[in-house]
Amino acid sequence: MNTSTIISAEELDLLKSMVGKTFNKYKCDPFINSPMVYGIIGIYIDGKPIKITSLLKKVSRFLETDEVAELRISETTDDNIKTFMVDGEMLDTPVDSKIETIFVVNDFQTIEHEKKLYKFSSTVGIIFVLEDSREISFEISTWFSEMITIQKGYNLIKKFTPIDDFLEEWEDCDGYIPKCSREIIELK
Repeated sequence: MNTSTIISAEELDLLKSMVGKTFNKYKCDPFINSPMVYGIIGIYIDGKPIKITSLLKKVSRFLETDEVAELRISETTDDNIKTFMVDGEMLDTPVDSKIETIFVVNDFQTIEHEKKLYKFSSTVGIIFVLEDSREISFEISTWFSEMITIQKGYNLIKKFTPIDDFLEEWEDCDGYIPKCSREIIELK
């Protein structure tokens, strides 16, 4: 069974193709108490709609099969960018800036137990760096949640969920040795 939710080569190519183009806007449900939305965000690059989703997928995560949030990005039509919420309403947020760089953030987690090593890898977010140095990021901050956190500002990688959170998740589990590393892929 799959032990990874890393985005595909095709998805990386789609992201690479956005560099140098205009990030027109993003479309999502309104925030309620925090900058998080449920399951889907539409981004518009040079007028073309692209969807970013966080949907649960059954994968092998360490010692068992779990439902894990999987970040995906694909070209679509405007009709397919619709709320997953009952009575939800998608709102537009203008960006209107050229994309200079895109960062893809991948986490690599391992658990050692009884001399066996279990691995799980996932794409946890995407950061768009705009021509005026502003950044917009989309992050899955919790592995079991379909919520996507949207941040705007500068140096947003520092606002991502720290990898230490994974280590803390296992600190009361005797006999399990957790490790985590983060990879940041730069697309120019």
